[in-house]
Amino acid sequence: MRFTDFDLANRPRGRDSNTRSAGVGSTGRHRVRGTSGRSRRTLLNERSRALVTARRVVTGLALRWARPLMENPHRMSPTPRAMVETPDRASLRVPSARARCTSLCRVMGALAVLLPPIMPAGTLTAQDAPPQTDVYVADLSVFEGLHSLRDVKNVTNRPEAYDNQPQFSPDSRSILFTAAQEDGQTEIHRYYLSSGRTTRITRTKESEYSPTPIPGDRAFSAIQVEADLTQRLWRFTMEGMDAELVLRDVAPVGYHAWGNEQSVLLFVLGDPPTLQVADATTGVSEVVADSIGRSLHKIPNRNAWSFIERISATESWISQLNIGTHEIERLIRTRDGGDFHAWTPEGVLLMATGGQILQWDPEVDADVDTGWRVMADLGHMNLTFSRIAVSPDGTKIALVSLSNAPDEP
Repeated sequence: MRFTDFDLANRPRGRDSNTRSAGVGSTGRHRVRGTSGRSRRTLLNERSRALVTARRVVTGLALRWARPLMENPHRMSPTPRAMVETPDRASLRVPSARARCTSLCRVMGALAVLLPPIMPAGTLTAQDAPPQTDVYVADLSVFEGLHSLRDVKNVTNRPEAYDNQPQFSPDSRSILFTAAQEDGQTEIHRYYLSSGRTTRITRTKESEYSPTPIPGDRAFSAIQVEADLTQRLWRFTMEGMDAELVLRDVAPVGYHAWGNEQSVLLFVLGDPPTLQVADATTGVSEVVADSIGRSLHKIPNRNAWSFIERISATESWISQLNIGTHEIERLIRTRDGGDFHAWTPEGVLLMATGGQILQWDPEVDADVDTGWRVMADLGHMNLTFSRIAVSPDGTKIALVSLSNAPDEP
């Protein structure tokens, strides 16, 4: 299976009864507590670390044995190279190399069955076409509590390419985003709002995804798909230089969001995917939830993140996770199973579903079931939105849509 922003295998499934809230508080919001929940998290942590180790061992063995054989089929035979000159000797040697390769393939196949199939986020198989997405930018304003969009513009405009995962810079002057190159490799690019100019930031041999500015640092983090397909969190300067591994023992990371200079929230691929809080200083991570969505955000003016909590095939919530205590509190039900959301600087929640952008103000719209209000409907532009981001100053919004629409309505 492959994992992209549009087809990540993240099936909704019910949470274990031991990890459910024991009840509903006076506000109707659930809290997740209990020693049984911590035991499940410990088990998931151990399983995640074991899978990372196993994948590295299997990949290392494959590269160690298969690469020499691919470069030189005679290299694995104990027969001296001089004997290759004799035809009858050579005929004996080739089956030997072939047999060794066959045995290796059988062993690797058996190990592959034992390990869960995990592919990097955004990795495409030969049979699959890359999702064709574009990044749109619009002015964001608010009048009497209701936000609105103006001057929606396609800023990448590559109908047959993959441009995705926009994140505004801390000064709100530019947007970092993931862009696929002609050879299929993805790199981080930067779009400047004032000039409309786009530049390539990273120039590596690997693919990078999900650029995210690091608080208190003139740098950003990104998910890098390494040479052995290990998928981990890396740090780059804003110029795309001085790559540095952030979390050595946490993989495969799909998405992430910083809470402060030290704490980072991770979507770690698996079955089910897990939500983990990691300490960038110590490298230690803790599983705090599972069966989650792909959209992770720091909530403005709160010591908390938000994420999608999948309860069942028909029910999911946008929940908040306290950065300090790791306590989970449900905020509002999602609309139509939506996965992507963002926050304005004032703490208003925005959510993308189809061609609409919805808003929920927790200070005004108290109802957690019907509190959503439509702030923008771009159905006339034939756009289907997925990812969404709001600039730190609250004046711009970035949206990702499938490249199935003309630039103008």
